[in-house]
Amino acid sequence: MPHKIGSMSSDPTTPRRTRGERAGIDLDAIVAAARGIAPDALTMQAVATELGVDRKALNHHVTDRERLLELLAIDAFRSRLDAEELDLGETWQDACRAYARNMTHSLIDTGQWLAYFRFTNPRDLAIAGPAEVIAERMLAAGFDQVTTSRAMHLLVTICRGFAQDAVLVARVGAHPQVEDLRGTLDLERDGFPALRALVDERVDNYGDAQLDFDLEAFIAAIERLAP
Repeated sequence: MPHKIGSMSSDPTTPRRTRGERAGIDLDAIVAAARGIAPDALTMQAVATELGVDRKALNHHVTDRERLLELLAIDAFRSRLDAEELDLGETWQDACRAYARNMTHSLIDTGQWLAYFRFTNPRDLAIAGPAEVIAERMLAAGFDQVTTSRAMHLLVTICRGFAQDAVLVARVGAHPQVEDLRGTLDLERDGFPALRALVDERVDNYGDAQLDFDLEAFIAAIERLAP
């Protein structure tokens, strides 16, 4: 018996489309719709409303709000990362400097989404190419796998910590912990002269000069571990 037009096929080999596919949306469409929504206002329902679909249609692609926030953070990070031509030089030191500067600035540009960024998502592979170069060069230079792994982990930790502080300072104008220390020292009439001098100097610890200092300190330390 022929099928009627518009009827669902009874052929068991024909895969049934999911709710999200029937709604005509995919992961890229979801991320695009969510970009204009502030993190505090972002919900699965808000994105569904923006797309004009049922809330449940999103679940085929995104399981919950936390996953959606991660995707937006990765999207913002990759947009900045992909926009810059990366010159990794010739040595592992060159590669570390270029990779770290590019990653740090990309994380800073992620801005409001930075708190939700994770390096564990498969969509993060935009950063895998430069990381592969660093690993290859360090291993070729004689570092063992454990030292190489720990050095690369430390480099990423430096980048992420620096970016988090830089984003915080850009948002509020000063680092809260430094200002708290300043206020505490003001209450003490005597003592802590070295700390007072450092606080009063008001060194910019959140700009490119500080980042360069951090990277050179990192490279100098790892060079001491070279075989």
